[in-house]
Amino acid sequence: MSQTFYLLVHRHHLSPDPDDLAPDFMEDGEPLFWDDSEDSFKILGLYSSRRLAEERIEQARSLPGFRRSPEDFRVHEYTLGQAHWPDGFRVRPDDDA
Repeated sequence: MSQTFYLLVHRHHLSPDPDDLAPDFMEDGEPLFWDDSEDSFKILGLYSSRRLAEERIEQARSLPGFRRSPEDFRVHEYTLGQAHWPDGFRVRPDDDA
């Protein structure tokens, strides 16, 4: 029997220019994280159900920092023991290897 977990992440865009927001950092359905001076990522927790993760979002939306960008929470679903990034990754869009 496989177990599914839900990773709750918040992304806060640091740039004062709202048009400077890059699209969600996703590739093949997976979140991408790297040191980006324009964004701050916070991992809020790993939950056993989507419902618990969504309850945590509601709690966090009123907290300092999180309330400045209340729509920037993401819940990512993972199955225990399932391999991710099976095809590797690209550092730049033009990378082919």
